[in-house]
Amino acid sequence: MKEIKLQGLNETIYYDVAENGLPIMMWVHEKAKGYYLTLSVKYGSLDTEFQIQNKKYTVPNGVAHFLEHLNFQEKGGGDAQTFYQQNGSDVNAFTTFNYTSYEVYGTKHLRENLEHLVEFVMTPSFSNKMVQNEKNIIVEENKMDLDNPGNLLYYGTFKNMFKNDKHQHYITGTKEDILKTTLDDILNAYQAFYHPMNMFFIATGNFNPYEVATIIKDKMKEMDLGEWKNPKRKELREPIKVQKEYEEIEANVEVPKFRIGVKIPRKNFKEKNDYKLRLLFTLLLNSNFGATSDIYEELLSKDLIVSLGFEKAIIGHYVCLFLNGESKYPDEVIPILKSKLMHMAMDEKTLMRKLHSAIANMVLSFDDITEVNMNLQEQIMKYGELLDNQKEIFESIKLADIKEVLKELNFKEMTTVVLKNKI
Repeated sequence: MKEIKLQGLNETIYYDVAENGLPIMMWVHEKAKGYYLTLSVKYGSLDTEFQIQNKKYTVPNGVAHFLEHLNFQEKGGGDAQTFYQQNGSDVNAFTTFNYTSYEVYGTKHLRENLEHLVEFVMTPSFSNKMVQNEKNIIVEENKMDLDNPGNLLYYGTFKNMFKNDKHQHYITGTKEDILKTTLDDILNAYQAFYHPMNMFFIATGNFNPYEVATIIKDKMKEMDLGEWKNPKRKELREPIKVQKEYEEIEANVEVPKFRIGVKIPRKNFKEKNDYKLRLLFTLLLNSNFGATSDIYEELLSKDLIVSLGFEKAIIGHYVCLFLNGESKYPDEVIPILKSKLMHMAMDEKTLMRKLHSAIANMVLSFDDITEVNMNLQEQIMKYGELLDNQKEIFESIKLADIKEVLKELNFKEMTTVVLKNKI
């Protein structure tokens, strides 16, 4: 087992690998009352087209999420929820664009809970009857998603921004996707992606890391999981141009909501490190649009906004920036925000203040076993490895880095979506 020291944070990640290739990562917090376990597979809603050797597969949108639902059903008619409820523990799962994670939180019965997590995820029991029965449940979930104004805004922006990229599709798929999903679709996806070579395990909380590693490695030895098929995902080429620059959608909202999205080629930026580039944009957006920014305080004092937030992402070959908010007067507010977006700035004093705050928040995050676990998941999925030098990267940032990013910003490809009250 390796001990990975997180530079400048006085924290250690224990790292091991099972014989079948499953990476095992653990962080111990001796003052925590419980533990948080996650077993994740690098298979999400974007992965609908893939190839194994010379055979190509296409599954409907939403299959990753559908599979997550089915995987809780166990041989003999039981289900994982019942097992964990009886053990006084919680089990859940979530599917994202890029991966699916099964999670367990408990305060006791560590061995039983860990062994059962591995067992129910890695020994599925799928049938035609299960697939058909689950469809109505997922359709209802999808219906609630479609009725959610936040989702309309979120996916609506992606739909207007992208032509080919699958972020524009709901993680659950549409009702039509769900109803046409077959047992073969589920099996093809599971057999292609649910293998330890394409998965990772993270435990955070109060436990002995050597005990946890031994439990999971021994449990994995009991299973015959076959060879890793190493499916190749189809890479979609995405043009730079946004598909629609503006759209208004009628929705059930008391106060209109808006979302501005900007699409910029990643190659525009000289900074090669994705983690540092994301950090630079977080600092910039926070400085210009955060809760202590001049524009936020001005718009709030004039009652022009109810809320204002920001996001950033690297999607494929593009950096995407987003401003989200609520306003009774979106037609007045949106031009103001666009102008500010195109004239972002930062000085040395503000940069230092934001950096010190961000570093303090990073240190404080180690009080929360869930937050640490999620942060480690994000590192694996976004960067392909654990980052032991996050604090060092924060401290390396200079105003010149910010200015270099500002110099390369391009706002030619921008889209805006507004949700307005149904009349």
